[in-house]
Amino acid sequence: MPIQPLATFAASHSREIGRVSSGQFRMPGEPTSLRPAPGPGSTAALASLQTMLAVQEVSPELDERRQRAVRRGEALLAALSDLQLALLGAGDDSACLARLRTVLGDEAPTAIEPELADVLAEIEVRAAVELAKQERDG
Repeated sequence: MPIQPLATFAASHSREIGRVSSGQFRMPGEPTSLRPAPGPGSTAALASLQTMLAVQEVSPELDERRQRAVRRGEALLAALSDLQLALLGAGDDSACLARLRTVLGDEAPTAIEPELADVLAEIEVRAAVELAKQERDG
């Protein structure tokens, strides 16, 4: 069968496609009586139930730890950016290194989402590398 633009295909096969209602898929020529109507076990009901359960699982303590982790990452990125500007000649690099060392030395939050922990770990490694480079050179 040759490839046709969507509009041409839809126009030429409109009788075969049939009507799709309530999220059901129906093969062309299949009688509608053979397909059961979606019941309480439908995927939409399951997805909304999973969403409600996920919202209930988020505790204020977890949210607070997540916010602390995000603030730590932002502080490390800001310190790295300041160090970059200082090294390019726009500031005092010793003050930036001290700030970076302080932020890196702060206690990292524990028990956060794995994805956020991975990103935070990558930022921390970058900050540690920059500190090591500057201590080696300076």
